[in-house]
Amino acid sequence: MSRRKVLDTSVLIAHWRHRKGQALTSTKKAALLAKDLIRFQQIKSIFTPTYIEFVCGVPSQRELQLARSFLAEFDIVDLGQVSKQDWLEARRLAERVPRSGKKRQLGDCLIRAIANRLRYDVATLDASFPH
Repeated sequence: MSRRKVLDTSVLIAHWRHRKGQALTSTKKAALLAKDLIRFQQIKSIFTPTYIEFVCGVPSQRELQLARSFLAEFDIVDLGQVSKQDWLEARRLAERVPRSGKKRQLGDCLIRAIANRLRYDVATLDASFPH
């Protein structure tokens, strides 16, 4: 039996940036963009850290409005509940230095920790995402 899946921020950002030259001129278009991604990936779930990472990258209030409309189409399945166990697991993951020496990211470690606790697989484009 396959596990449930959740989207990583990298997937959301890639879709947001590569919208085939279409400018996002309305919140309705932003919501449609999210629906396209959901339909393509067959995944509607994200975690709270994914939401926060995404909005951290917006450069203006207008872009924030569009991002909120985009993100509103997804289900935040952790319901904002980040437990002490999640933080301990994120710390453990952060302390695992890969052979490549590549730096770990707080958001990725926390997303992986929540995924482990809730038994979700993470769909990501990031080759260095923690396992």
